[in-house]
Amino acid sequence: MKKVLLSVAVATTFAFTSCGGVSVCDCVKMSEEMMKDIEAAGDDESKYADIEKKYKAKGEACEKLADGKSDEEKKKMMEEMMNCK
Repeated sequence: MKKVLLSVAVATTFAFTSCGGVSVCDCVKMSEEMMKDIEAAGDDESKYADIEKKYKAKGEACEKLADGKSDEEKKKMMEEMMNCK
């Protein structure tokens, strides 16, 4: 389960979005926070469901960031992601 949540966090970082009020940097920050929570949970799989629930809505918004975007727009989003602080 830990690997699944970590995969979701990483994929979300690279998935981007632009609708729903979520920015690329919001998604990067959310992924970093999610990974910290997963790390803190360690091997306690009972905490993974709570982590998944906590980040579900924002994660779904982030996954939709690139929907309908051209390759050029996706490239710009990737550049923006690399410059998030």
